[in-house]
Amino acid sequence: MRVPGPSFPRRRPNRGSVILFVLGVILLTAFLLTQLIARAGSELLVESRAARLSELRAEAYSALEVTLAVLADFRAVDDGLHAPQQGWSDPLAYAGYQPGAGLTVAVRFDDETGKLPLAAADAATLERYAETIGLERMEAERLADALLAWTKADHVASFAENDPLRYEMGDLPYAAPQRPLRSFEELRAVAVAQDLFFEPDGRWSELGERFREDASLHRFSQVNLNTARPSVLVALGLSPAQAVAIAESLAPVPGTPVKYFRTAGDAATAEGLDLTGVNVGTDVRCLRVRIAVRRGGVPFLLEAVVRIGGGGGGGSTPRVEEGAVPSEPRPATRKRVDYPFGILELRESHQPLT
Repeated sequence: MRVPGPSFPRRRPNRGSVILFVLGVILLTAFLLTQLIARAGSELLVESRAARLSELRAEAYSALEVTLAVLADFRAVDDGLHAPQQGWSDPLAYAGYQPGAGLTVAVRFDDETGKLPLAAADAATLERYAETIGLERMEAERLADALLAWTKADHVASFAENDPLRYEMGDLPYAAPQRPLRSFEELRAVAVAQDLFFEPDGRWSELGERFREDASLHRFSQVNLNTARPSVLVALGLSPAQAVAIAESLAPVPGTPVKYFRTAGDAATAEGLDLTGVNVGTDVRCLRVRIAVRRGGVPFLLEAVVRIGGGGGGGSTPRVEEGAVPSEPRPATRKRVDYPFGILELRESHQPLT
């Protein structure tokens, strides 16, 4: 006969801990899914923006090619480019160019040959220009001396502060390159210029902005009378009254035909000027082309500096001397294209055109 042992209460399963575990798994899964969706959304935004920029970039280069084609057309017909008054100020409208759906395209020109070529300017030219924009005689001499000491190896500084050796003796030593400026930002390191052209907080001063607008880093022999500012013409040797008279004669007047000079002789005759010894011309030789493309709030800026006539061809039909034997036609398989322009600079940016 079995004697019954002591009886113990039966344990019930801990259902509460199981429920908490399941809820924890669900919460962790939801968190991971949320992170996955957020990351996928960011990646989709990046891919979408890249696709939009690629579209804007293609449109900008298409507009650039159309712009250059229009410039080549005017150059061939008028035997040269002189000023936007010829009719090429809005090349896309002239060509009937239609941008892609939802896109807007704007083109702006800035004639570099209407500016003061720093690489070719001497001390007298720089001093006259500095005085024209408001500097005193002594300051003008100091600035011209500083620029020449920084950009020319054969220039002997007239002021001790501009001696290239002083740059090597500073707290942060560096050497004057003694070659033409490659960027206006170099002026931050040039004696005198760093004080005149920049504010204490590093921003460009009003004088510095004026200098950037009037000067060019590209080398050319003649300044274009059609696009030059009076301050630049005074720097080249004209009197202030003569420079203002030229600018006023070229200013557009409603209801009258547009005016521009085809030759320096035309300008001298029209304004009664003696331009002998003054390095001026009437041709656009170096043109900055700015093309802005926008879709909604996404901008794209393409900037090209174009040397007119710098490519393989001249843009017009070559002349054949009387009695000359025509050359053999070039084979259709030739790989070289006679491009009428040379591209000196090409920059891309996602900033709007200002």
